[in-house]
Amino acid sequence: MSKRHSRRNPEVEEEIQVGFRMAGIGMEVSSQVAAGALLGWLVDQWLGSDPKGLLTGSIIGIVVGLWSLIRRSIKLQKLLDQKSPLTGRGVPLPTEDDDTNDDENQP
Repeated sequence: MSKRHSRRNPEVEEEIQVGFRMAGIGMEVSSQVAAGALLGWLVDQWLGSDPKGLLTGSIIGIVVGLWSLIRRSIKLQKLLDQKSPLTGRGVPLPTEDDDTNDDENQP
């Protein structure tokens, strides 16, 4: 292993893994849409119903792809929340108690 790889920050490694998972999700969605279109085209060739099978297969592929995208994204978000629950959330909003205390302290 080179020195470059041994000096990597574990947080950077985790972000790289998340990036690869996101890319995998995108490839999965695109392959599901393509598979639906291909199956629809094959049905058209088999039955001779020119655009109907392709359109139906494409729509089914898009629906399955979006369902898979949402499901996998929710799983990935839960995993990220478990690993680092406070990272990347920004500055917390003030509560109502904080607002009332600020008003009382001002002249």
